[in-house]
Amino acid sequence: MKKIFGTLIILFFSIQVFSQQTLLSFKNDLKTTSSNIKDVIPIVNEKNGEIVYILADAKNVYAYKINSKFEVVDRLTSEEKSRKFKILIGYDIDVNDDYTIFLTNKKKEKFLIVRFSFESKQVISKEFDIENTESFVQTTTINNQFYLLCSSKQKNELYAYTFKDFNKKKNIISTDKLVFLDKLKKRKTANKMLIFSGEIRKFEENIPNTIEITSSKYKMYERGHEVVFSFNTDDSFTQLLIIDLINFKASTKYFKNPLNKIKNTSKKGNSYLNGDNLFTFSVSKKEFSLKIFNFSSEEEIKTYSAVKEGVISFKNTPIIQEGGIYNNYRELEKTKKFLRKIYAGNIGVSVKKYNKFYHVTLGGYVVQRSNAGMMMPFGGLPIASIGSATIFFNPAQIAFNSFGNNKATRIECLFDEEFNHKKGEIPENAFDKMQDFVSDSDKGGTVFKYKDFYIKTEYRSFSKDLVFKKFKD
Repeated sequence: MKKIFGTLIILFFSIQVFSQQTLLSFKNDLKTTSSNIKDVIPIVNEKNGEIVYILADAKNVYAYKINSKFEVVDRLTSEEKSRKFKILIGYDIDVNDDYTIFLTNKKKEKFLIVRFSFESKQVISKEFDIENTESFVQTTTINNQFYLLCSSKQKNELYAYTFKDFNKKKNIISTDKLVFLDKLKKRKTANKMLIFSGEIRKFEENIPNTIEITSSKYKMYERGHEVVFSFNTDDSFTQLLIIDLINFKASTKYFKNPLNKIKNTSKKGNSYLNGDNLFTFSVSKKEFSLKIFNFSSEEEIKTYSAVKEGVISFKNTPIIQEGGIYNNYRELEKTKKFLRKIYAGNIGVSVKKYNKFYHVTLGGYVVQRSNAGMMMPFGGLPIASIGSATIFFNPAQIAFNSFGNNKATRIECLFDEEFNHKKGEIPENAFDKMQDFVSDSDKGGTVFKYKDFYIKTEYRSFSKDLVFKKFKD
């Protein structure tokens, strides 16, 4: 019996070791104060694999440059500048290997550029504004080039600002004749859809996302040299605005969601874009349906459906309900219970591709607010304390933290590359593996994507040690 118990212990620790690998450990020796780390900014150089890791406390900023072999090769410190710019919106890396971050204020009308020059050992900042006839929309970084996306309030134009040596260049994108439908089926311009959409969630390619995040009606996907905005305001359609950031051209696509014969007042719809496939999902009180399209050709590939009195033949898990106040995990038996639960809240579909198969999650959730009124943590800190940084920067971090205060009901499914249902257990993803390494006391850590894996960092405040751990799906 003792031998069996000992073997199980060895097996447990072996699994933990192989699920993660320590890439780097070093001391934050630039820090001389005892104040807590409150902001963490990881920047990945897509061209050479370098990482610049920036930490900030109440008084100072500390930046470390790490090469592709995970060796600290340079460091830089500076007194922290103006605190009126609290929302991180993106980064840029220029040809001189200077790393620049962009921040904005709460109203998103004034902005700050902060450039870290390791060669000159300087941190330089400069403020700038956008015109009062413009509205901030979102940001993206493609091939180390930062784009600030804004919408005109007066013209059918979008603006993609680029930056060089603290100077901004306005690239004009015409949206003339591009029309969308709102939830009341009223015609709206692309500009009005973007301006009045409120929070637009940013999605990075193939990151595991929960229903809590993908249930958003407004999304932005980063795809090569394009960004794609999706609008699910009209539950019968998925409407898409595609922005080419090389030619600065805009175009549209429209896809019919399933259950199209049911009135909008009796159904809910949403969608998710993964690679060159668009997954559309519709739910009524009596049935639900998943329809998959080829994004480029707009051809319908496959449809899966289930009715409330039937069985869900294409699911690989039980019907799972998580996040309740008294019972954090439940399994539901009947399809009608699944429909009742998800139709009562916000529905969503999430997709991740593993090698030669797709992991698809279908479900819905009801928001659960904590007593403090805060929603999800970011980097060990509540979002309320650092603004909306993760809406614009590092989608992997908010995806990892989205296992938080929500009541989600879901099923999970596996499909092959032709979208035929595949039997078997759902494999663990990198975020699942990280759960065994989460520390409540870690207030200087984060999660970010690096090439084809994820890095989870830990900051041990007492010793000032920084640890980088690798996790793969």
